[in-house]
Amino acid sequence: MKSKADFITFILCFVFGITIAQTKSNSVKKVTISGTVLHSFSYCGGIEPSPEMMAEFTKLKPYAGKIFYVRKGKTNTTKGKIILSFKADTTGKFSFQLPPGNYSIIQQQQVKKLDITLYKKQFITADENCLKTWWEKPYHVLEIKDKNISKIEFKFNHPCFISDDIPCLQYDGPMPP
Repeated sequence: MKSKADFITFILCFVFGITIAQTKSNSVKKVTISGTVLHSFSYCGGIEPSPEMMAEFTKLKPYAGKIFYVRKGKTNTTKGKIILSFKADTTGKFSFQLPPGNYSIIQQQQVKKLDITLYKKQFITADENCLKTWWEKPYHVLEIKDKNISKIEFKFNHPCFISDDIPCLQYDGPMPP
């Protein structure tokens, strides 16, 4: 009887220990991060707009659908696993949760290893040193402690005839009349 009682006690302690371990791993406090993604456009030639039209044209607006990725740490490296992605809604707003720590928010073009040839196109000049530096540096570094982080603003300006949100590209082609 003693060995059966010892066995039951062992099983109960084992199950109780697993329950406590799972509770501790699930109880890691997560913090909510929220903000807005905005973008504006550059005047790219053609008939010069009125000052009112120009002000409206260059005004910051919600950047609906902009996708970002999050890696652990303060630098971007393909060795770091993507732990989540988030997307701005139709009003440019986003929200996600992470446990305390340091994180890199990167753009879609920073997820895979940098391939400079992708950015060399007709009428587009790509500054290679700038691209390398840009790729390694996260768009934003999050240092999360124990409080929610809100009202983060990510702002982009779209230069003329450049489709990517990368600051190292420049259009060198003909301008419209």
